[in-house]
Amino acid sequence: MKKKLNKLNLTFRKLKLSDYNQFKKLFYHSFNKKISYDFFKWRYFNDPYSFCYGAFDSSRLIANVGMFSIKLNNRNYERLFSRHSSMVLEKYRGKGVFSDLLRRVKKKISKKTRLLAMWPNKKNFSNFGINKDKIIEKKFYLYKTISRLGLSKSRKFYNIDKLINIKYLIKSKNSFFFKDFNYFKNRYLSYQKHEYFIDKFEMKKNKSFFILKFNKNNQDSNYVIVDHFGSKKIKSKHFSILIKNQEKMIFLSQKKMNKPNIKLLSNLYFKIGFIQGYKQKEKKDFLKKEIFLGDTDIFIKV
Repeated sequence: MKKKLNKLNLTFRKLKLSDYNQFKKLFYHSFNKKISYDFFKWRYFNDPYSFCYGAFDSSRLIANVGMFSIKLNNRNYERLFSRHSSMVLEKYRGKGVFSDLLRRVKKKISKKTRLLAMWPNKKNFSNFGINKDKIIEKKFYLYKTISRLGLSKSRKFYNIDKLINIKYLIKSKNSFFFKDFNYFKNRYLSYQKHEYFIDKFEMKKNKSFFILKFNKNNQDSNYVIVDHFGSKKIKSKHFSILIKNQEKMIFLSQKKMNKPNIKLLSNLYFKIGFIQGYKQKEKKDFLKKEIFLGDTDIFIKV
């Protein structure tokens, strides 16, 4: 494997904004999806920590790992990196290119963090060479509602701009990642905010809000539950009403569900890898935390 890699004579470096066209081509070849310059800039160049790291054959980008920086919701609010946009051109697969790329990226960020967040998919289970005994894994189920139950009407959703009026409710008590109003503003208001909506529910002076993303592909469309904030007391009730009364609603569940109006789309795995400083107690703490589709970019293509 190493001999094959050496023969390729590749160069490795961080991507620049001027590499967008190369990134776009590789992304399309890998996922058959178009990706905009605005997204590329917003996701990887919007803060001093996030970045893309690529392998080049001459001037051609043939592999990439995107690393998004975010704070952990723990006592120290320590910074970790979440892996995004992992891809290798077909003809370079099986030659150790991606493993070498991950090794280089891990070395670069090891002085800034001890944690890596990963969403492996069916084609990519790479773990940055981290030992299995230092990886925490959580399994999730991805569902889609296929019909409404009962005679209730579809929900009325509100524009995402209403976040500004209720920012005092945005707290990250149970979230795996640290979330405050600045997080929500950067995540949902600074890029294509017209695609995001709020579903609101109130009960006994408690308020609950789900953030939804509207996706439209060709003749089909759906809503994706990407986050929640507000009261935890009525969250389950709110969630039940939402998936009962809205068709084509996609959501993530840690529990397997058996309802007549939902269809299982896929299984997803969320992993946390410890580069260093692993403590057994942290495993229990992490497993209690909440994860949403908005914490990754998977929801863009579901």
